[in-house]
Amino acid sequence: MLSWLFSLFSTSKTNARPDGMRTIPCTALDVIGRDIILTTGLIVKAKLDPKRLEQTLSKLIEIKFPRAGARLAFRNRAYEFQIPETFDTRIPPAKFTVEDRPEAYSCAGRPEIPIGLTSSRPCVTPMLGPDFDAFFRSKTCPKTLDDFLLPNVPLLHVHVVVFHDLTLIGVTWPHIGFDAVGMGTLLAAWTRMINGSGPVKMKRGWFDLGWVAQLSFIVQFIWRFIRDPEEVLHLVRIPKAFLEEEKQKIMDELKAQGSSEYVGSSDLLVAWWLKILYGHRAPTDDTPIHLHVINSLRGQPIFTNDGPLAYPYTNNAVLSIPIPPLPASAFGQEPLSSLALHVRRAIITYNADPASVHADVQWHCAGSNAFKTVYPCPPGAEYFVQTSWRAARFGTLDFSGAVVPQREDEMTPTAARVVFVHWLSSSKKTIPFRGSGVVAMEDEDVVWTGQVCGKKEWELIKQRGEIEFI
Repeated sequence: MLSWLFSLFSTSKTNARPDGMRTIPCTALDVIGRDIILTTGLIVKAKLDPKRLEQTLSKLIEIKFPRAGARLAFRNRAYEFQIPETFDTRIPPAKFTVEDRPEAYSCAGRPEIPIGLTSSRPCVTPMLGPDFDAFFRSKTCPKTLDDFLLPNVPLLHVHVVVFHDLTLIGVTWPHIGFDAVGMGTLLAAWTRMINGSGPVKMKRGWFDLGWVAQLSFIVQFIWRFIRDPEEVLHLVRIPKAFLEEEKQKIMDELKAQGSSEYVGSSDLLVAWWLKILYGHRAPTDDTPIHLHVINSLRGQPIFTNDGPLAYPYTNNAVLSIPIPPLPASAFGQEPLSSLALHVRRAIITYNADPASVHADVQWHCAGSNAFKTVYPCPPGAEYFVQTSWRAARFGTLDFSGAVVPQREDEMTPTAARVVFVHWLSSSKKTIPFRGSGVVAMEDEDVVWTGQVCGKKEWELIKQRGEIEFI
């Protein structure tokens, strides 16, 4: 934990530039999360052909996304992507590993995938554990930034486990190379190619604290861990019908007031979870809660000719929208409509001011700011960071074109949509994730989120009885 709070520079070794490579320097946005290695685990309810998976992804990287096939290097005190001029078996676009299991997944007491829940109300269920993680990372898969800095290590590592009734696809990548929306862009293009259509052609809210304030922040941060030392990640299942019902109540309330304002399901989801998380706080608790909503910059008019990004981009392009802080007591006392509007108004204000968004990006790209440690709240306050992968649209990925026919006369492929997304991360540094959550995926019926809280915090949430625990 202390290493994360005090680290400013990576200790990675310098690598010489290999022949046959073109280089692209990493941007300041790329290096923000440089120590984090992420794995997106796609669960497809069909038996897929791993050879077709590998062939199509390799071809896609070669012809459309060569940067996704880069190697990462730290040279001349700077990170860079080294992109092979040509790919071959010695220098592959991505590393593929495959396990072929002839039996069905559901046998032998394997972890139950929580896709059969039918409750009409939100509920909490435990995150699938380390035994499940092993399905998505091979034993040779890189787990730290240093692993990816070794010679000829691709940015992408794909581990496929094929059962008779299910295929598990783990895609591992360093955060310095991709963000979630960028990964979603690559995966969507991959499934289009699989299915035959081919690829389609200081920032605000953060604080640069002085030494005294830094020390105060760190002491308070550590004290929270001493009081509640165990971090627990749980899944939260939110039926869309519940979100729509609550949103309609708010819209009817606004209409009755003669207001033209609105809230979206994403605003409602954030506000609802904050009420669940902080609703137990005392009416006199005025601790400021700083909320950061992670947002993709791709649609912002800050790129060429003051327009949005005009082409698919896989590398990091996210910053956070700072929501004006509220006292902790507000989340137990204010109605859901008021909190959802608070979030919506902040997002509208952010999107209406592209000059300030551009200034945030410029700050990160200026000098050594990319390596500067900034803080999500000042001393005496608390923070919550909400990431959403909804724009990555993992739940719409369709691998039907890679389905293995179960009968020789079967011509029409079985539908093979992603039914659930699992994820994990690793780093050689201890990075605390308390005070963070992620909207991982959605389908026609539900939204799945993952939330990290202290074990005692979860107990308080459970005791209040406002959400079911499975």
